[in-house]
Amino acid sequence: MLTIRLILILVLIAMFVLLGAYVSTKNKKYLTYILVTIKYLGFTLAAIFVMFLISRVIRF
Repeated sequence: MLTIRLILILVLIAMFVLLGAYVSTKNKKYLTYILVTIKYLGFTLAAIFVMFLISRVIRF
């Protein structure tokens, strides 16, 4: 659970930095980086969720 919280906090910080970079430069590549970050966050959370489920099934 601590790992998930740490990942979410780091991704949130990264997204705020990218959003600040977009606001200051108006360069659309930072919006693309935000979308890629969200995509990889989804993949990571899905993998963690699957590992959690597998650990619950193996335990019983």
